[in-house]
Amino acid sequence: MGVFMDKKLVLAILVLVSFGSAINAKVVVHLDVNDVNDSPKLVEWGKTAKTMIEEWHQRIANLIPTKGFDAPAEVWLKIRKSNRGIAGTSGGHITVSSGWIEKHPEDIGCIFHELVHVIQDYKGGGSGWLVEGIADYLRWAIYEGKSQDWFPFTDKSQGYKDSYRVAGGFFLWLETDACPGIVNKLNSAIRKRSYADETWFEKQTGRTIDSLWADYIKDRKKSEPGQVETKQDIKN
Repeated sequence: MGVFMDKKLVLAILVLVSFGSAINAKVVVHLDVNDVNDSPKLVEWGKTAKTMIEEWHQRIANLIPTKGFDAPAEVWLKIRKSNRGIAGTSGGHITVSSGWIEKHPEDIGCIFHELVHVIQDYKGGGSGWLVEGIADYLRWAIYEGKSQDWFPFTDKSQGYKDSYRVAGGFFLWLETDACPGIVNKLNSAIRKRSYADETWFEKQTGRTIDSLWADYIKDRKKSEPGQVETKQDIKN
């Protein structure tokens, strides 16, 4: 497999995203910049992030739909005056550190990642690597438009449990080649509490997740022979 997405996958993504091309009137975004009102740059960053949420809320809901499920229609975004951490989500509440924004003002994508968590609305379901892997797959492959060879990977067994970008790259490969549609099936299974453990993958694909992972690593090594296979994943 090369670094390009299957044409059917690209077309499906374009169709789904087009439905949310205008600002989504259904979502209400509450912006709290009280902690940073003395910084015009941080306030403006918050407004930009708010607009991104309004534009992408329905698009993300279209990309990971579940019959009978409605994504939360309200999102609270708070810029916290702090030099600790990056961002986090609890229910519909997203909090981001002012220190991270000041060091990485270009990183609106970190809010996209947190918005995915709002829309996932798993209510504690799913292993951490799945929750974060799906969010990073949507962030980096769809929102940021990164190709397969950009994603870090490791050749250790069960490396998918490294989560975030490592799992995100694995999901991109599964969607492109081995198991198209697997992310949305997985997303719905977690929402419906029908996902129990990694044996779910074998029931869906006829193959264990470890065998799929092994093929993924072989494919990455074959297509990117000069790349070091032990890149370290970095959150956000």
